[in-house]
Amino acid sequence: MPPAPYPQAQPQPGFGPPGAVPGGPAAGKRPVPGWLWGLGGVVVASAVWGGVLFGTGALDDDGGGKAALGGYRYQKNLCDTVTIDALKKRYEPRDTTDPTTHYASRQKGLDANNCSWSMKDRDAGASDYSSVYVYATAQWHKSTDPTGEFASLYKQYEDRSQPTYKYETKAVDGLGDEAYLVTERRDPSGDKELSSMTLAVRDGWFTYELRWSWYGGTSTSGTRPPSDQEAEDMLRSDTRDALAALKKS
Repeated sequence: MPPAPYPQAQPQPGFGPPGAVPGGPAAGKRPVPGWLWGLGGVVVASAVWGGVLFGTGALDDDGGGKAALGGYRYQKNLCDTVTIDALKKRYEPRDTTDPTTHYASRQKGLDANNCSWSMKDRDAGASDYSSVYVYATAQWHKSTDPTGEFASLYKQYEDRSQPTYKYETKAVDGLGDEAYLVTERRDPSGDKELSSMTLAVRDGWFTYELRWSWYGGTSTSGTRPPSDQEAEDMLRSDTRDALAALKKS
């Protein structure tokens, strides 16, 4: 007989011959072709492998999986969860009906929350100009792993530097899988005062950012920005609290 035109369709060891095998066709009935038994083995193997992926969190119905999102829970109002207690020791809400604003968004590939606060220095006098803005942003990346671009996202701030302001980015440890601190300095009069600082954290496919911005007065003003270390300490403390709260909520 000439060789079979499709050698790959021949029965493979371990799946049984096309004759009488345990679980095969009863005597007198048309035997099942060997290639069909081989196909059945492939289907079973695929099902087992798929079960392993689901069991380990590699696959999930939201595209990211609970393990990838680190147990952080989506919030309808991030302002109810994030308290910024460390920042509030130095700053207080402005005299407004609602000193916070927020938004929440749920999309197929990304969920996001944002909360912002309008504040002022607690030591500011009636004639002092002191405006402080704080922004918290939480994002649940459900379709795309942000790992590969997270560092570049914050290191690229340095490329925005101009003669009147400068950005510096450094990696920090002790928060999530990776974290970066971006410092902005204004230099309108040569004193290179601190004007903003952003702490960004990636934990799996979940990312969180806390940003502080200061707009002060003249050199004779009674309020000045904090030192770099003071600002970093406040952001670190409030970020740790926020990450813990988002897992509990």
